[in-house]
Order: sequence, then C-alpha cells, then structure tokens
Amino acid sequence: MADAIWKEFELYCPVCDHTFKQLIVLHKVPKDYNLDKILADSIERHDHKAYQDWKAKEGQPKQAE
Repeated sequence: MADAIWKEFELYCPVCDHTFKQLIVLHKVPKDYNLDKILADSIERHDHKAYQDWKAKEGQPKQAE
C-alpha cells in the first residue's frame, strides 16, 4: 500500500474570527474535483456554535473542587 499523500491547510473562519487547520488526503480526492471547493466547504461546515461555546467556557475562571 502506498503512503498517503496529504497536505495541511490553514483556514480562516470569518464568522468565528478563528484560524483552524484542515488535513486533506490528496489521493482520495477525485482528479477533476476543485480543491478550492473542498476548502470552502470545510469552512462552511465548521461548527461555529461549538467553537463559540468552547471559547466562552475557556474564558471563565476555574472552579475549586
């Protein structure tokens, strides 16, 4: 089995004002498929609510146990 050919992209979500990384395995992408479309779809599918909830939770002070 051949080694996977992958590339890491750094994407920016304007809704969350957040940069995140996306790994894409290039040998699984059809040759006639537009890679820009894959990346744009990744940004659309980015879970804005989960990121905002995490960001709000991270900003809260830690509670003593």
